[in-house]
Amino acid sequence: MLNAWWFWLFIAVMVFWSVGAYRRLVGLRTAVNKQFAVLEELMLRYQALVQEATTAAVTSPSGWQTAVSPELGASHWTRLQVAANLSAMALARMQEHPLEPSSAIALVATSRDLQDAWEALTHPDVYYVSVPAELTQRWAELGISIQPDLQRFNQAVINYNEAIDMFPAIWMAHLFKFKPGRILG
Repeated sequence: MLNAWWFWLFIAVMVFWSVGAYRRLVGLRTAVNKQFAVLEELMLRYQALVQEATTAAVTSPSGWQTAVSPELGASHWTRLQVAANLSAMALARMQEHPLEPSSAIALVATSRDLQDAWEALTHPDVYYVSVPAELTQRWAELGISIQPDLQRFNQAVINYNEAIDMFPAIWMAHLFKFKPGRILG
């Protein structure tokens, strides 16, 4: 009788532990998704700024082209638009799979390309292209304001990764196919 009692107690403890471990892993994964939603909203503001800058360039008296160097001005704007489109696609893919390492790598790469395209467009040596100072200021402010949310997202991914690597929760992670995520950095 005593052996059966201990056996059922052990089974009950294991079931409660399993349910608790699973709920914790799901909660951490949900925290990553929530943090990414906040980060995504901020990152979409880059797309809006690119659109505003493009609209300002098209509606300016000289349009895309300048009297000094028409082809250079257009190439900078085209590079910015292509980088913005690729960044938007990577952001959409990351929205579907926030813990997928390839999605994170693509988002980091396309965000870096977008930043480089903007810096090339607004560089002082590119005097033949004019971007309104207000948009340049808003771009810089957005870069600063996005950092805390980026850090919170990265911390949520680190917490999730640590949880799925802990013993004995690693068994639950393997059983339910919880894969480690990658930080954006």
